[in-house]
Amino acid sequence: MPTLLVRYGEIGLKSASVRRRFEQQLVADIRTRHVLAKTPCVISQTRGRLFVDSDDWRKSCEILSRTFGIVSFSPVSKVSSELSALTKDVLDFSEPLLFNNASFAIRSRRSGNHPYTSQTLAEHLGKAILDRFNEKGIRVGLDDPDVEIFVEVRDRYAYLFSSALPGPGGMPLGTQGRMLSMLDSENGIASTWLMMKRGCSVLVVTEDESLVEPLRNWYPNLKTAHPENDVMALGSKNGCIGITLSWGLEEIEKRVAMKGDLPVFYPLVGMNEEEIEGLLTRIRG
Repeated sequence: MPTLLVRYGEIGLKSASVRRRFEQQLVADIRTRHVLAKTPCVISQTRGRLFVDSDDWRKSCEILSRTFGIVSFSPVSKVSSELSALTKDVLDFSEPLLFNNASFAIRSRRSGNHPYTSQTLAEHLGKAILDRFNEKGIRVGLDDPDVEIFVEVRDRYAYLFSSALPGPGGMPLGTQGRMLSMLDSENGIASTWLMMKRGCSVLVVTEDESLVEPLRNWYPNLKTAHPENDVMALGSKNGCIGITLSWGLEEIEKRVAMKGDLPVFYPLVGMNEEEIEGLLTRIRG
């Protein structure tokens, strides 16, 4: 079973204490999602990276692809960072990927102390591959190669992979407070999802449970409430820090503004119908 190397983005820009807290929240979210999917996992981490091992790595890929805060992830082979051993492992890893007359590129990055730089490592591994598979007529192609071989060196180990799968990005759920989200239309699905992506946990207010189902794939423990006349009071009673509405610019201009002590957010205000439809397709996918 391959290890899954997980990358995040915005979390790494935070101060050390905030980054640690957000990383802990992301780890807890990944673990909870695996428990709910009945797929036990082991999560380890180094600075800027998480590593997930489970008995069902394909199920883990499905989980990670819907976990907010994750930018991308890759199935990786974990090997030694010692140069001679690493070279042998890269050759073995590359063999099934390279076909006749293929162009290839080595993409290397490094963290820690090593007797080589990222650039010299890429040059060394590229030459080793050319020498080993010369009969295939392969060539280096840095701009648009047929095959990319990624080598990420971190202290004593290196991680080899050939692709990166996308996550939703954003911030981990629960890091930005709780929102009361009005879910009364298809557009409400999109506006709620966007607030979730910004790290908000949400309490969904709806009369139509069918609208909730697409969101549960992204938020397994999503809670719902029935509509009440005083939305602001409902939000305050449930510890929410704001209200989310699916109104676009035209609706904001036509409707009476909601008044109360909580701020109101309109995530779709800068999006057109085509963009909203594209977002809904992604959420339902």
